[in-house]
Amino acid sequence: MTHDPEAAWPLTETDQGYFPGPMTAPTPPPAPLVPYTPGKMQTPSIIGPDQPTKPMSHGARIAFLAIILGAAIPLTAISASYADFFGVIVAWMGIVLVAAIAFGFGFRRG
Repeated sequence: MTHDPEAAWPLTETDQGYFPGPMTAPTPPPAPLVPYTPGKMQTPSIIGPDQPTKPMSHGARIAFLAIILGAAIPLTAISASYADFFGVIVAWMGIVLVAAIAFGFGFRRG
């Protein structure tokens, strides 16, 4: 007599080799919800402190520009190898955008 694996599917509890699967522990009931009480909840401050921020120092600007330029050179080479001149234009648009955002579009804060 040959064994036909298709005839044995699906196995039942009385079949040899039956495995019921992983046994999971019953999940605990969810924690009770705390009722909402008006006036007790504090809203987080999204804007930040009321003090004006200090402008970036000259040395920090030079250091940040050096980091941007250090990243721009390999980005230019990679974009030129993949997309030629169009890739270089897109890469430098991104580099200028990052620098403009980092320096606040040229406006001093404070």
